[in-house]
Amino acid sequence: MVDFVQYIAAINNADNVEEAFNIMQRILASLGFDRVVYSLITDHPHLHQKRGHGILRNYPEDWMKYYFSKGYLDVDPVIKIIKQKSGPFLWEQVPKLKNGIERDEHILMEEAREAKLLDGIGLSLHGTCGQIVGMGVASSAGGTMADKNTLGLVYALCSQFHIFYQEKERKLHTEVIHLSRREKEVLTWAAEGKSKTSIGEILNISDDTVKTYINRIYLKLGVNSIQLAVIKAVMLGLIHPNVPHKYTTIA
Repeated sequence: MVDFVQYIAAINNADNVEEAFNIMQRILASLGFDRVVYSLITDHPHLHQKRGHGILRNYPEDWMKYYFSKGYLDVDPVIKIIKQKSGPFLWEQVPKLKNGIERDEHILMEEAREAKLLDGIGLSLHGTCGQIVGMGVASSAGGTMADKNTLGLVYALCSQFHIFYQEKERKLHTEVIHLSRREKEVLTWAAEGKSKTSIGEILNISDDTVKTYINRIYLKLGVNSIQLAVIKAVMLGLIHPNVPHKYTTIA
């Protein structure tokens, strides 16, 4: 039986992501899932990391080399499901979830089984600004039971590791950026779809002053557009707009 409270404490006390990953591996192996992979399905700008499959893993290296050589990242039906919906699912459910799979997808799944990746579970973790992480767990021996309770437990174990990974990497890679109160106000109104003229009227400052603040923001955030400035500022927690998905090209 997994002591989840003890597991959380062990993960949180890990010195680095590799140690935490090893802790997670051991617990999952005790449930019969001795193969684990952690992938960034999308770019993660706030971590300064590009998308990458298997950035942490103990999948067979022969399989990973073959997977990459075949360009399977853009074929994998498990990854396609991960992009579409958040939560856990069984690999065997993929044909039903996708209303059938293509021939090349079917071949990939058969080859994965031949590589002793059996009884697989896909885990989709969706974050802010469209960021997606995918995880996979599997058994090299097979015969692992994955009922509803096991699926929920595996998802909880992997989610806890994911939280640790994101926080640890953010602290390692996020530069210290300070925006002044006025710069935050300008950027927040821009995030909510206001033009430079409207922002100037709201804040009782001129268009030229708004432009000056925007140029300072670009310099501090290392970007060259208001859209990128908003996205980065939201990711870093510098601003909290009411409508963060409405970005505007300020005219």
